[in-house]
Amino acid sequence: MRRSQSPQCRFAMEGPRRACLLLLFLLLLCLLPPPGTPGPPPPEKPREPPPPPSGTADPAAHLLRGRPSAPVRPYSLSLSPEDYRYSPKPRHLRPGRLRRLLGSAFDPFWMATEEPRGRNGSVPEAEEENLEALSRDLAEGAGRYRRKLWREAEGLELPPLLPPGPGLSPELPGVLARRLRQWLVERAACRLTSAWVDLGPVFWPRWVRHTACDTAPPGCSWPPGMTCRPAQLTHIKLLAWHCWAPRSPGPQHCAWRQIPYPVVAACKCSCR
Repeated sequence: MRRSQSPQCRFAMEGPRRACLLLLFLLLLCLLPPPGTPGPPPPEKPREPPPPPSGTADPAAHLLRGRPSAPVRPYSLSLSPEDYRYSPKPRHLRPGRLRRLLGSAFDPFWMATEEPRGRNGSVPEAEEENLEALSRDLAEGAGRYRRKLWREAEGLELPPLLPPGPGLSPELPGVLARRLRQWLVERAACRLTSAWVDLGPVFWPRWVRHTACDTAPPGCSWPPGMTCRPAQLTHIKLLAWHCWAPRSPGPQHCAWRQIPYPVVAACKCSCR
């Protein structure tokens, strides 16, 4: 039979074990952060690329900002060459490279690399009549407002246009009401005109179509008092020659940048 260990022997064997446990406990206390210490910061979200430097030398610099403070009015850029200090050199105007920089944003309806034929004043009348057929943006904008006009015209309560009488077809009052509603819609539907504008050498393509509300009719409502005004804008993409000052003394840095360029896509009949 094995003899049981005495209490003194067991205490002598457990002493080193207790010392090891105490040392391990003290080591953990040193490794743990003190109470109230904030934990590790959360991972940073990917930041948006910084906007172009503020020390720019061209009036189109605000169009390069990702989030402009106010919406840009269409055709508000200066077209005076005196407002642009730096112009691209011939080596910067290679059409193939500029076409690659603009990519799929190149739209021959809105822009042209050379002076369009018949640009004096407005485009030819035959082309003006087919603006909606040539551009999906214009077709969608015009269709949206025309459908709205028809809904408003159908909601009008028209009085009987013809008193009932012998020999008159019972369908004639309804036909006249539809014709009157159609006339109101056609009068209130606003058309677009366009003209080609040369933006100068700091933009590519430099020829851009500017659309505007047709002001040939004196008014678009009955009774008179309302006119056609821009109601919807769309943004095309152009290249702008953008120059900025370097942080350290040295020459200006310049490069082609894509910019959004607002154009009028639809007009509606509204109060002055």
